[in-house]
Amino acid sequence: MRKVLLIGSELGKGGAERSISLLSYYLQQRQYDVTLCILSGRDREKFYKTCDKVVFIDPPAHSSIWGKITAWRYRLRKVRQLKKEAGTDVSISFLEGPDYVNAMTKGKEKVVLSIRGSKIHDRVIAGSKGQLRKKVLIPMLYKKADEIVCVTHALAGEMQQYFNIPASKLRTIYNFYEKEDIIAKSNEPLSADEAKIFSKPVIITSGRLHVAKEHDKLVRILKELKQRSDARLMILGDGELKEMLISLACELGMNACDWKGQYEDADVYFMGFQSNAFKFYRHSKVFALASSWEGFPNVLAEALICHIPVVSTDCYTGPREILNIAGLGNKPVENTIRTVTGSLMPMLDTINAAKAALWATELQYWLNAPATPAAAFEELLQRFTLDAMLQQWAEVIEN
Repeated sequence: MRKVLLIGSELGKGGAERSISLLSYYLQQRQYDVTLCILSGRDREKFYKTCDKVVFIDPPAHSSIWGKITAWRYRLRKVRQLKKEAGTDVSISFLEGPDYVNAMTKGKEKVVLSIRGSKIHDRVIAGSKGQLRKKVLIPMLYKKADEIVCVTHALAGEMQQYFNIPASKLRTIYNFYEKEDIIAKSNEPLSADEAKIFSKPVIITSGRLHVAKEHDKLVRILKELKQRSDARLMILGDGELKEMLISLACELGMNACDWKGQYEDADVYFMGFQSNAFKFYRHSKVFALASSWEGFPNVLAEALICHIPVVSTDCYTGPREILNIAGLGNKPVENTIRTVTGSLMPMLDTINAAKAALWATELQYWLNAPATPAAAFEELLQRFTLDAMLQQWAEVIEN
């Protein structure tokens, strides 16, 4: 029985946290001896099922620069010790911080890094620290890995083009989904107050209220759409931009509802984090994603599993691969590309009247379109099945 160590940053609500948690669980189901090592957040709530063995190695709290260096040395020592004591055969890390730890503690085990998002297009990786990461740390440490698994083909290309990682070390494995569980949750009933929101057609989006998600652009597009539709916008997720977004909706002359469980007549609903987003997906007309950058946006695939069409920016990376649109070159699209299950749209990092009108027109199309045949969704989703993706991970572990 091969011994697998998975290394993650924390067990939060995010996509990478979901992926590493479920991978640990299902690899254990496949009879691997799995340990999940989490670098921080021992006392935080766990949102996803995991393998049985979960080890937290939170360092002592420090705020000074020297304290942060001490914390890194603590993590390196603990992970190196864990690898040795567990007799690890393969160590797999998710996200950049855990990748550094995994590479720097490399011993006789096979070291695998999982790339979850762009290093080049992420605007948060900026300034002198960003340059240090992109010019020094990533090229130097990622070459130590035996294999690098990217969540999209575009990310694999980025690793090769910008960081000189040999193609022989690169592999693409898409995220997988618990389809039956998602469908079951989507069929759970809405409360009476929740159901009233859907008395008008709803455009839904989901994600942390963060600059990368460009929720403010969707609010502005809704204002344009209101000239021809009575549609509502439902935003699932928490974040630091919530008050700004509520203020923006009001400044544009729309009513905003900060959801507390009781129905209010509004144009934009801020629902906060929902443990079951899928029951809201199922009753919505269309899912909208406005992100400026992603890795592999789970929300798009999950919306498709719930059989609702998606309208998404052609952001780097994920949407064009999820919608299976090939032959577009390296630049984001400048015009609408519509498929039977959704549309790929121009980026929204900047917006003007023409772009808002283009998006509003496409959203209106899907609000009024007849239901897409279930078979079209199922054909698209065959590439993300649990068994197929687990088999690819098994190949990484065994080879």
